[in-house]
Amino acid sequence: MVKPKKIESNVQLLVEGNDQRNFFECFCQHLSLEAVEVHDFGGTGDLSGFLSAFVMISGFDTVAALGIVRDAEQDATSAFQSVQSALRKAELLPPDRPRQLSAGTPAVAALVLPGGNEDGMLETLLCRSIADQPENTCIDAFFECIENRTNISVKRPDKSRAYAFLSTKEHPQTSVGVAAKKGYWNLDHNAFSEVRDFLTKLAS
Repeated sequence: MVKPKKIESNVQLLVEGNDQRNFFECFCQHLSLEAVEVHDFGGTGDLSGFLSAFVMISGFDTVAALGIVRDAEQDATSAFQSVQSALRKAELLPPDRPRQLSAGTPAVAALVLPGGNEDGMLETLLCRSIADQPENTCIDAFFECIENRTNISVKRPDKSRAYAFLSTKEHPQTSVGVAAKKGYWNLDHNAFSEVRDFLTKLAS
């Protein structure tokens, strides 16, 4: 399990994995939300243990707002309920709905990606943000070719498509989070509207 680091801001954001940490640090910078401090809590099964340790570290009593971001994967409702359960175990008041701030201290909000109670992940949003790019037509053709000419079944298409897009860039080996810091994703795209709203509300 990832160990929590010290708290240096009254607005805290916990995200799933190092890729999300890089992505959300970049997004907060893009929105000029300097007050938001981002932490990687590890994988989905690590959130409860991370939170229990996080609430005990020095400075947590100064936190006014706490945000949690995780992927929906195959079940957005179950993912949100898992976040609620982890918050209760850490004796924090969970929100009733995604993207809603709870009435507790600190106020807590959760964002389950891609949003809208849909299944998916961060890469689902990334793929939507490039849907109008010329590279997307080539990516369509590539995966159609794979399906028609091989026995390979692409099990995580959004993740695969995101990395296919990155393969066209100057640094094709980069992760999707580092790619945000290199400017490879258009963070002003409508695909990220719920992310923008969530971060803005959390920091306000």
